[in-house]
Amino acid sequence: MTLQIAADVDGVATSRALARAGALLACVFLGVTMTVSALFIPVTGHGEIVVGLGALLVTGIGVVGALHVRRFAAAVALTLLACAGLYLFALIATGVSVQVPGPTPSSDYVLLSMPEFAVLVVGISARSLRKALALGSLAFVAGPGFVQVAAWQQGMPRAVDIPVIASYFALGLFVTALWLGRRDAARGTAVMSGAALAEERDVALERFSTRASSWLHDTVLSDLRALAATEPGPLDSTHAQAIDRDLANLADVRLILDAPGVHGSATRALVAVPALVGLVRDAEQKGLRIRVGGDVPAINALSFAVTRNLERAITECLDNVLAHSGVREAEISVMSSPSELSVMVSDSGVGFEVNDIAEDRIGLRVSVVDAIADIGGSVQIWSRPGAGTAVFMTVPGGQS
Repeated sequence: MTLQIAADVDGVATSRALARAGALLACVFLGVTMTVSALFIPVTGHGEIVVGLGALLVTGIGVVGALHVRRFAAAVALTLLACAGLYLFALIATGVSVQVPGPTPSSDYVLLSMPEFAVLVVGISARSLRKALALGSLAFVAGPGFVQVAAWQQGMPRAVDIPVIASYFALGLFVTALWLGRRDAARGTAVMSGAALAEERDVALERFSTRASSWLHDTVLSDLRALAATEPGPLDSTHAQAIDRDLANLADVRLILDAPGVHGSATRALVAVPALVGLVRDAEQKGLRIRVGGDVPAINALSFAVTRNLERAITECLDNVLAHSGVREAEISVMSSPSELSVMVSDSGVGFEVNDIAEDRIGLRVSVVDAIADIGGSVQIWSRPGAGTAVFMTVPGGQS
């Protein structure tokens, strides 16, 4: 049986898709603004508009960067950079507008609103709801706020930009609904994952029981029948050697534990997987009991780079179980398909709130998430206080 689990409940792929969509939307708004602004250069004769175009380019770099960086502090800095570029553009655009003969537009006119829309999307790809709302609110306060300051400095009539305010609240509702949906999906997937793993364990135990019964019949019962049929007195050397051989075989549990998913020791389970046997042995020596299940030999088909990063990630997961879970048992499950391979490291410990992972948890973010992302894979983390933790890692399968 191969365990199948719904993908991306932690939002990794979704965040990347939202980052691309947000960057595209921002580039469209900024591109239109730059094109229209450039047309005003020959009409008005104000060459300083070129500086405003450069400021819009800085705004675009800040928005795109904030959408794609992982560190929250870097996203905040890039958001402020984008708002600073918007302020410079607004200062030049409002200055030109009040100097051109004719009616002076107010601060909510479209040439200022479009770059404000672009800045508002900086938070949609954040990895937690709190960070998404914080970045969006920062962009809303600093972006349109700087525009109003620039309009006041240049003497332009000020007005409340209703479309921009409505867009801010719409994006906030969208991000909130998305994260609530992710949370519900994570809970449902965790339940299904636990049920699937329990079913795999039941199947494995049944296989073990069947094989153990067969082994008992082929050794102990056969020897007892032979002894019952033997004449009283010392056993001949051939019969004694046969009993000694069967006793030695019974002492070697590996002869029974060869069914997939049933292992008395994780090190024995990985004896045919050189890349992982060392790290599991180290974890066992530290006092961690590990159960291994699934298509473990499939790891041998991975490329060197993928295997190296996967080994690094699994090591960090096992270290986290020892350091934070409060239990001394973990389970490693391997699932494979022609195109990818997945490994789940789970425990039944204290758990934690996934969205509350501190920024200083270097091990989880670098040794697990970043290590798997660097080889084109993805990581999903399911955990709740009191309900244990499961880290589900998917990497490209086969040699590359």
